[in-house]
Amino acid sequence: MNKEAFLIDLEKLCAAQGIPGFEGPVAEVLRGCFQRKAIETRIDKIGNLVAHLPGKGPRVLLVAHMDEPGYLVRKILPDGFLQLERVGGAAWNALPGQHVLIGTENGAIPGVVGMTPPHIAAGNSPADLGRLFVDIGVRSQALAQSLGVEIGSPMTCKPVFQVFHERVAAKSLDDRAGCALLVHLAEELAGTELPCDLYLAFVVQEENLLVGAQPVAYDLQPDWILGIDATLTYDTPDLGNVYSDLSLGKGPAIKIMDHIRGRGQGFISHGGLRKHLERLAEQENIPLQREIATGISTAAAPLPFVQAGFPVAALSFPLRYSHSPAEVADLEDLAQALDLIKAAVRTPWNG
Repeated sequence: MNKEAFLIDLEKLCAAQGIPGFEGPVAEVLRGCFQRKAIETRIDKIGNLVAHLPGKGPRVLLVAHMDEPGYLVRKILPDGFLQLERVGGAAWNALPGQHVLIGTENGAIPGVVGMTPPHIAAGNSPADLGRLFVDIGVRSQALAQSLGVEIGSPMTCKPVFQVFHERVAAKSLDDRAGCALLVHLAEELAGTELPCDLYLAFVVQEENLLVGAQPVAYDLQPDWILGIDATLTYDTPDLGNVYSDLSLGKGPAIKIMDHIRGRGQGFISHGGLRKHLERLAEQENIPLQREIATGISTAAAPLPFVQAGFPVAALSFPLRYSHSPAEVADLEDLAQALDLIKAAVRTPWNG
């Protein structure tokens, strides 16, 4: 992987605002990336972007999601402060004191999330989303509305992109890093003879409902599907590898199972396709962790049960501090994930 070029694209993707239902700016960045190699793209009726690299062989669909967890303005107070509702499991406890951007028809406007100074705060109770407010520097509801703020305006944290010791920190690495991997896969494969008919789907509303990829699968009828997304690590002092040994710097992870308890959402990889990926990793000397995770799932989860059913597997890159303004991924993990995806495309599973 050309890490310098990858990081340039990744920073652009992470800077784009794209909470569920508002992914258009991310799709525009992706279209610009694909135009460099004149790769065909289209956007479907709900906003999914699909790129096609023609080839002979099984029809293969690779899936990453464009959206990020974030917030909607739910109320504009008479004095111009904004109150929020979260979308997609955003870490609202990390909001106090953060710089934010509110999307409007006139472009993004800046704000900060208010925080009671510790000098006068009563105790150290955690923040309550219902009591948080955003200060956009105006004195009235009318002034806020004149800037284009309205009920339903999307909000994300202001992007900060930092590379340190072969690791990268930013908002929305879940799943903009997955999107960037597929962009660079396409650039490396463009103009080559492929042993499969390859489609890359960048889908909407994964963080909200997990179902954004379903229309693409209905439309394309692939022979098999591979999802690309983040997974949780347990290698920090607060977690101490108690539940799992998933860690940064030990390679990508092949998903065995994930599940969100109480919501009926989860995924078990297709055994034959998963084992094919494991064999490829061994042949290519790519380190591969094995993933069982609770509390999360991905856009791949509903796809085995679309229409008559599809074989689906999922490849993950480990991620610290998920859904926070400063998620952290390891660049070597990402490079190795790209190597394995390339191997899967060049040696496609035939069932």
